[in-house]
Amino acid sequence: MNPHIVLYSLVFLMVLCWSGNYVAAKIVFREIPSVLVMALRTMVSGALMLAIFATQKEKPIKNRTRRELGLLIALGLFGITLNQLFWTLGVARTTVVHSSMIMATTPVWVLLIAGLIGLERITPPKLGGMALAMSGVAMLQLFKSQSANRAPTLLGDFFVLLCALIFAAMTAFGKRHKPLSGGIAVNAVGYVGGLLVFLPVLWLAGRGFEFSKVTTAAWLGILYMGAMSSVTGYLIYYYALARMSASRIAAFQYLQPVFATLMAVFMLGEELTAPLIAAGGVIIAGVYITERFA
Repeated sequence: MNPHIVLYSLVFLMVLCWSGNYVAAKIVFREIPSVLVMALRTMVSGALMLAIFATQKEKPIKNRTRRELGLLIALGLFGITLNQLFWTLGVARTTVVHSSMIMATTPVWVLLIAGLIGLERITPPKLGGMALAMSGVAMLQLFKSQSANRAPTLLGDFFVLLCALIFAAMTAFGKRHKPLSGGIAVNAVGYVGGLLVFLPVLWLAGRGFEFSKVTTAAWLGILYMGAMSSVTGYLIYYYALARMSASRIAAFQYLQPVFATLMAVFMLGEELTAPLIAAGGVIIAGVYITERFA
């Protein structure tokens, strides 16, 4: 099979995994507090990554220099774990429509950060596209709508924006400073390190929580978030990052708000109004202009 078809098929699967994560999270949040969700999700991801790492015949950590270990910690622990922490806190406080549209601005931040570190050249058309995308995010705050789960909040949208910024920084930084150990090592450090960090949180948040009352749907949601969105999605991401440009991978964020919003409307009953569609159109237009002149 054509390697390009395989590569783009994997990236498409990554987008589907991440889009479904919004719906899975909303289902889980009905029964489990967001901080505890993050700890449980990281526990699943950490266990899976340990298993994957252990099955490698040739361990992916090839160069244990201080620089390499620093890269693994920066990309893994800070890039992945911190990114997902802000995403979890954000989605728990806003709607799928808002959060997915804000995450769609990631390519803008990738190009901006890449420009600041010398990987891309920032031109007036790019700046205009960035400004247009940001105006679309501002429009979201003007067109708040109720959903079947909760109304969007400024704090929730802000946490999601922090998530997008961290993901963009990780994309640009990972493209410039490629770790020799590969994506498996980055994910292993990120999730196993995250597991160690969140163990106290799991103990504190779970002491008075009645796990016996959690439904099968919520446990399946945790499993999906930990296995599909976290492990599968990020393994594909680092595989693709080594084989295509950072901005091109980020451009697949175009599809995420579309898929996530459709899933939320049909599965969660979230409201999709004309003003919200207009705001989403402005965001996508801004990102398109930014990418068009990349």
